[in-house]
Amino acid sequence: MQPQISFPKELLLQPIPDRIAYFKDYTMAHPKLIEADRKLMHAIREPGGAALIFVFGPTGVGKSTLLKRITQKLLKEALSLMETDKGYIPIAGVEIKTPEDSNFDWNDFYVRALMALNEPMIEKKINRTGAKLKLRLALESALRNRRPDAFYIDEAQNFGKVASGRKLQDQTDCIKSLANLAQTRFILCGIYELLPLRNLSGQLCRRSHSIHFPRYSADSEQDLKAFKSALLTLQNQLPLPEPPDLVAHWEFCYERTIGCIGILKDLLLRTLSAILVRDGDKVLTLKPKDLEQRAWSLEECLVMLREAKEGEQQLTDKSGLHEELRTALGFNAATSKQSAKSSKSTSSKKAGSVGKPSPRRRSVGIDQDAS
Repeated sequence: MQPQISFPKELLLQPIPDRIAYFKDYTMAHPKLIEADRKLMHAIREPGGAALIFVFGPTGVGKSTLLKRITQKLLKEALSLMETDKGYIPIAGVEIKTPEDSNFDWNDFYVRALMALNEPMIEKKINRTGAKLKLRLALESALRNRRPDAFYIDEAQNFGKVASGRKLQDQTDCIKSLANLAQTRFILCGIYELLPLRNLSGQLCRRSHSIHFPRYSADSEQDLKAFKSALLTLQNQLPLPEPPDLVAHWEFCYERTIGCIGILKDLLLRTLSAILVRDGDKVLTLKPKDLEQRAWSLEECLVMLREAKEGEQQLTDKSGLHEELRTALGFNAATSKQSAKSSKSTSSKKAGSVGKPSPRRRSVGIDQDAS
């Protein structure tokens, strides 16, 4: 894997802010992103599918890039329909802010959602008696009129930052109700803090679908190969006269990004910006020491890694849940043993000696139908 220039060479003649902006806006496909994209598109298009689609993963894995890709796809597919139906919007969404206190600001959410749907005269519904209800009804109406295939909410874990568990369930029930009344699929995208919101009620479990967008794991040879390939692609897109050979230092890049492509790109971007602002056109390439100076500290990386591993463990540690389910359903230990015994007995009857035919009466003499 040799470094080579992959960006338009005339970019080197552009002002430094333009070169930085080019790399900032650059996005690339990689296996984990492509798989999450495939699953999300299927969930959006599935007839009679889930009202709520949860998309979760570690910080910096590329969730916002995923939403951007999905938006571009749906807009491209709907161009002809949008020309004939001016009111139709195939997809829209918002990023919700962190609550300033323990109460989620629904008014702010409704206003941002209405703005995303290009709703006119929103200001007339704000700061009036019953504004919250008016905004809610306006959003329901806007969703029915715009008919989006999906409405996404980025940083959706902020729904969970409330004072009590009762309020937490109210948050998700409100979104689920909005999705049902407006006949719109809602995509709730966020970090692993989003996980507890999935299973707050049986109805929510039945009407939701979960998609995990994981990081690249160091204990998977296939994942490491994909990470190195992504690193090579990104280094070749750095608008510098000589592309750096960062693949030779992939272990450092991996440990300081915990295997997340979004964090990797952020690291390269902040390093590129620093050296171009510092040295301007004198910069020939990006050196490993430049990367080391701008990398996140070991303590910061450990915090990100612990959060990622805690979320991953919640998804993989299912020990005891199967037995708990069977017991709750009424399958006691005796039933389980009898079921296992019956299964074993049936298997024994079906199994015979290899090469030994089953006993049956054989005809003696010549077959009369033989020719």
